[in-house]
Amino acid sequence: MTGRRMIAPLSALWRRHRGLCVAFVLTGFITLVFALQFVLSVFYWRNPENRNLELKGWMTLGHVAIVYDIPAEELAEELDLVPDSRSRRMMLRQIARIKGISLEELEDEIAHALDDYEDEKAERDE
Repeated sequence: MTGRRMIAPLSALWRRHRGLCVAFVLTGFITLVFALQFVLSVFYWRNPENRNLELKGWMTLGHVAIVYDIPAEELAEELDLVPDSRSRRMMLRQIARIKGISLEELEDEIAHALDDYEDEKAERDE
């Protein structure tokens, strides 16, 4: 098939269904953006350097739960928070401010919660 014969159906499609062509290209582009975001997140979380990070105030409770492989609901309960999607999205500095404690004290509570979870997990595995 020559180049001219390949372009003819595309130009006819463009003339007859311009809106559908634009929607198809736009949908394809959006799909590529989400696919790229997914692939990059997989590479990020598979990288060992991004595991067991030092806790920072900007981290959300959900981020900490993923990094330390603990269910976010259990971590929220250990910190005396309501285990819902709102608490999962709260930054550690916000949680510390709400609880009226310093970030270092919150980090200690999280470390204690992680230790408790690991102990419970080890007991279940035995």
